[in-house]
Amino acid sequence: MTSISLGQSQERDWRINTTLAFSPGLLTERTQSIQLHGYLGFQKEKIHVRGDGFYLLNQFGDRPRFSMNHQLYFGAFYHFLENKFQPYVGFQPGVAIAQSSEYGTLNDDTGEVEYKIATSPVGSPIAGFSFYGEKLFYLFFETRYIFGKHTTNTYPTFLDEWRFSFGLGFHF
Repeated sequence: MTSISLGQSQERDWRINTTLAFSPGLLTERTQSIQLHGYLGFQKEKIHVRGDGFYLLNQFGDRPRFSMNHQLYFGAFYHFLENKFQPYVGFQPGVAIAQSSEYGTLNDDTGEVEYKIATSPVGSPIAGFSFYGEKLFYLFFETRYIFGKHTTNTYPTFLDEWRFSFGLGFHF
């Protein structure tokens, strides 16, 4: 009797990660922000590529600088482990769509101060960890430093901020 065994290599497929969370941030001069943070990512083994979006909900403190500061990022991450607990680091370049609430220009026709909306390049190194459950859910915590400069036809305003994100996500 002859027995034939056909096997195939067990290659791990891409894992899809997605989340939506609140993200508090710290700016200079005792100013804080609250952002809505969402991302969609694809992970294979220790490499993770993902796109992130931030929507400014509010700024408060001694010097709120922006009435609008929404940001989009895309970048890569490296996960140090491939088990349930996965610390990671990454970098994401991106773009900020912002409107200063401090510096405006006088419109000669209407006599009113206008605050221009501008797009600016930003960058962000990130460090964090994820803890994966058995099935669909994972917990995550990360911190990032955002650097960039909002420039219009007035004084430049720095977009620099420490931001923290944490919450529950889904993976498939």
